[in-house]
Order: sequence, then structure tokens, then C-alpha cells
Amino acid sequence: MFQSTTNPSKKFGSRFAQRRYDSEHTKDKEKIYCMRHGQTALDDLHRSDGWLDLPLNDEGHKSVVLTLTEHLKHVPITTIYASCLKRVQETAEIIKSGMTSDPKIETAEDIKTWNLGSLAGDPKKPNKPLVKELVAHPTKKAPDGESYNEFTTRLDSWLEKAEKRSKKSGPFLLILSGSVCRRISELMFGDRKDLDMDESGLFVLQPKANGEWTAKVICGQRSENSIEENPEAS
Repeated sequence: MFQSTTNPSKKFGSRFAQRRYDSEHTKDKEKIYCMRHGQTALDDLHRSDGWLDLPLNDEGHKSVVLTLTEHLKHVPITTIYASCLKRVQETAEIIKSGMTSDPKIETAEDIKTWNLGSLAGDPKKPNKPLVKELVAHPTKKAPDGESYNEFTTRLDSWLEKAEKRSKKSGPFLLILSGSVCRRISELMFGDRKDLDMDESGLFVLQPKANGEWTAKVICGQRSENSIEENPEAS
């Protein structure tokens, strides 16, 4: 048997078949897929989860399965990265259970959502002005939480390392919160709205010819009306 070099779980009866498979999948190796975790009871109530550790609700389970079956099932993901929060780990486990590549799950605390401290659990819309102020003054700490600088420093450093690792051992899948998706949007496009995703939404990061990275939405981008009517706090 001949083992794939791009997807170690794949084995072939001939060297020709193995090389053809690897040739077709090499171009996908550096991609980093990014998925927002599924919905929780607080999301359904338009309240911030923050570091409150709630599981997925029924709708959350259904939407994660839909994203899996429609967009991720046959992608040769090698590793799924997720923080320790229940909603994130549950999303990762559901995705892993249905993927043909049988990826491993690794816990990555540096990609955990922005810690907004005592704002967690509150309605999102009334807190939006305060969060905007925290972003505009990035050294100011959220009440009982962390500053925007503290959040972005840990996240940005981890993402930079992941981009380098993906060249050798990708493609990866990151299970993220809304605040992380919006920070990636800020890094890629200078605007937090471009990757403002619904729960279970999916986009992919990939390098351009000049070596810089960009992002492409696959499914679940929030509409302007949705953002206006139900703004994410973070």
C-alpha cells in the first residue's frame, strides 16, 4: 500500500493512484478553513456568550451538521483546532465525526473568544457602543475581562504560526467565535464586517501568489440587515 503525503489516512494500491491524489490535493494544503461554532441558547436570545461555557442547542447541532455535509465532508483536513469551550469542542467533534479524512482535534486556547468579562450573558445590542469604545481604545480592559490588545496579541501570534505550519501539514480547520472571525476580517480586509459570520458559517484563508493571505466566504455571511438588527457585541 502507498500512503498519501497530503493526507496520511489515505492509502492506495498503486504508486500512480497515490501520486495523482496528492497532486490534486497539494493546492489545498495551505488552506485554513474557519468555521464559527454552532448556536447556543444565548445566541438564540441575542445575548453574548463570551467565556460563559454553554453547550450547543438543537439548532446549533443541526446547522453544524449542515455545514459539514454541504461543504466539509470530503475536504482533506488534517487537524481541527478549537478552544476548550463546550460549544466549540462540540462543534469540532461533530465535524470530525463526519469527515472522511478523520482529522485530529487539538485544543488551542489562544484562539478562544475575546473575554468581555461581566458583559457576557448580556443582550448584545445595548453593549455594542461599549465594545466599539473598547476596540477604539485597545488598551482599556473590558469589565472583569481583557483588553482588545490582549485578545488580538494572543490571537494574531497564533494565526501567524498556523499559516506557516499549514505549508507542511495543512489544510486545517479552526472552530472560532464571532469575535475571532471579525478580528480575522480586520486583518485581511481592514473591516470587521467582511467576515461577520452567522453561527456555523464558514470561510477559508489561503495565500495569494505574492505570499499574502486573503479570505473567501463559503457560507453563512451575515447580511447588512442582520448586522443592523442584531449587532454582535464583540
